[in-house]
Amino acid sequence: MNYIESHFENMLSGKKIIIASSASISIYRIPDLIRDLKREGASVVSAMSQQAVSMIGQTIMEWATGNPVVTQITGNIEHISMFDENTILLVAPASYNTIGKMANGISDSIPSLFFSYALGHGNKIVVVPAMHRDMFENPVNKENIEKLKKLGVLVVDPEFDETKAKIADNDRIIDYVCRSIYGNALNGKNVLIISGRSELAIDPVRVITNRSSGYTGYWLARNAFRLGASIITYVGNSEYNIPGYATYMEKYNLRDIIVEINTYISVNKYDYIIMPMALMDFDMKESKTKLDSGADQNLVLTPRPKVRDRIRQMALGAVLVLFNLESEKSYNSKKFEKSDPDMVVLNSFDKKPFGDTKNDYTIISKGRKEEIENADKATISLEIYNRIKDMTRDSGEPGMNSLVL
Repeated sequence: MNYIESHFENMLSGKKIIIASSASISIYRIPDLIRDLKREGASVVSAMSQQAVSMIGQTIMEWATGNPVVTQITGNIEHISMFDENTILLVAPASYNTIGKMANGISDSIPSLFFSYALGHGNKIVVVPAMHRDMFENPVNKENIEKLKKLGVLVVDPEFDETKAKIADNDRIIDYVCRSIYGNALNGKNVLIISGRSELAIDPVRVITNRSSGYTGYWLARNAFRLGASIITYVGNSEYNIPGYATYMEKYNLRDIIVEINTYISVNKYDYIIMPMALMDFDMKESKTKLDSGADQNLVLTPRPKVRDRIRQMALGAVLVLFNLESEKSYNSKKFEKSDPDMVVLNSFDKKPFGDTKNDYTIISKGRKEEIENADKATISLEIYNRIKDMTRDSGEPGMNSLVL
């Protein structure tokens, strides 16, 4: 896959990542992970157990990192001297044996020795397991993982594939590394993201829809996790893979989307509700049979209540962020009187706003107006969180009205 600049946010700039690798067949993935960590702004150093060296060789790791590889401890006491306040320890891949050693205070290998110092020194630690699935599900291994979590270690769940517990993908590992650093920003906060396109059925075959790709929502989900959100709910759809740490309710039909919004607002108390989705503003009667393509057809669209207004009725205490896409980035406050948003993000479709693109944005919030030019979706989503993370609304009882179907 070619390098795409907009897929990275430079959130690891100024950070040093020590990747401590134990013996696992998944180690072949580590040079590729190193590349993406560097693209995210980090400097990277590889430290390897002797068994890991026998599987891939330190020359490859030196090439990938651009730094000497640590395979043994010398008079430079590398497990101590390499750490400072900007160092994160990433144990990847972490084998069954290495997890057991770290959880039980054994430090007779490079990964476990680096862990023993990092934990005592207060450095952030992320562990990425990879092994046979039965070994991962072993109660002893589960107990060891829970021990690590209680010590403040972040453990990246593996990808399960039949008999294998495979190393997680690069994006998810990087998300966990970022969360280890920035996780206090939204710690304890719950986020509802409503994103993607919505559809109205014309007949059993055809729909009316829009061009939204869900890419803004994808980055809102990733950055919510990176910043430490406790609950991340994504309602709608996306052309991009929504990470497993978010509860993803994939819906396309307008009425189905409204049902899910209604359900989740009723169940969870959300601190932030962010809505880049272009929800249909019309209703239409669906034909029960396929319309004849050889004859003229008249489609009658009738205006429907704004979903955003109902969301505000149901979530009086949530910070509400709305998006408004127009031909020009003009703000009409009367449009938002009933929804009473805390922030409105304006953008224009003059610059092809859908998908992996850059656009000019205007952010309106509490009497402030800010221009952000030529920003990609990763950047604008982070800019939104940076502005709302300290916002609160007066709590109130949720409105009794459910969303209108």
